[in-house]
Amino acid sequence: MTMDCISKRIEEISSKKAFLAFLDELNSSFLKNSEEWENRTIDEFLNAMQSWIEDYSSSEFNDIDWGKVDYSLLARILYMGKIYE
Repeated sequence: MTMDCISKRIEEISSKKAFLAFLDELNSSFLKNSEEWENRTIDEFLNAMQSWIEDYSSSEFNDIDWGKVDYSLLARILYMGKIYE
């Protein structure tokens, strides 16, 4: 899947159901093609997320209103991924 196709897919996520389907697709992608993933461990994955936010938010290509992001919800989702069975 090309980056343009993935970007379009992400932009179309507007519901919990669509977000859960996207998470399922990410998981399946990793299980089937982990060699295609740049970040294959949780520490690499989290560090890449952090670096991308820092870099992209100050990029001339930034198209995100960082003031509207629900950071508390994102933090809860990530943390629950750590402890939920």
